[in-house]
Amino acid sequence: MNCIYHTYSHIGTRRNNQDSYTVCSGRNGFAAAVADGLGGYKGGEIASKLFIEEFESAFESEGFDLEQTYAEANEMILDAQEEYNNSMKTTAAAVWIDKTETIIANVGDSRVYAFKGGAIVFQSIDHSVAQMCVDSGEITPDMIRTHEDRCILTRSLGGRSEVPVDISHLDNTDYDSLLLCSDGFWEHVYEQEMCETLKQSQTPQQWLEKMVTCRRSNVTSDNDNNTAVVIMTGEG
Repeated sequence: MNCIYHTYSHIGTRRNNQDSYTVCSGRNGFAAAVADGLGGYKGGEIASKLFIEEFESAFESEGFDLEQTYAEANEMILDAQEEYNNSMKTTAAAVWIDKTETIIANVGDSRVYAFKGGAIVFQSIDHSVAQMCVDSGEITPDMIRTHEDRCILTRSLGGRSEVPVDISHLDNTDYDSLLLCSDGFWEHVYEQEMCETLKQSQTPQQWLEKMVTCRRSNVTSDNDNNTAVVIMTGEG
């Protein structure tokens, strides 16, 4: 599987950027992750970086396992809470692509989208109060972006001693493009725009630049950190 990618991260109007991301390749294949930190000034930044550092380290080791990586990162963040006397937490969305299969993991409301032929074939599910309202039929999925409790998470790394991780499996032929992003990105880039800009693009850089342009057109004056990693796959 040949993977080409492009990345983007912006502070928005916040005092610091608490988003972190990585892209890894090597003997374990190809992997990427986006984390969005929570928990006050600099605390969230530490939490998201701790997850990314653990992700990168685990990817280089024998027996790389996404779920175990999340568990170990969660322990590290809990330890850091005591060290820094801070309630730092983070979301985490990740993909791991090997020769035949792609494993997707997420905690919180950073998202993973998979596309084929310019259409969405997979979308991770948020762990948020707004998503619970969708599940109960109170609101539609499109209404998550404007729901008053959208930013209240029901699951995050650092939230408790054991955090369930949503794990999904895709065959590598099920998709041709991936988008990993923090909520500050998808909040202002609508799914239709993701698909339309993908159809208009030949490279990951073109696609991501077009989505960033859409975001800038949709964003208000006050907006969050926003980060995205896009991947296009092919035989190789």
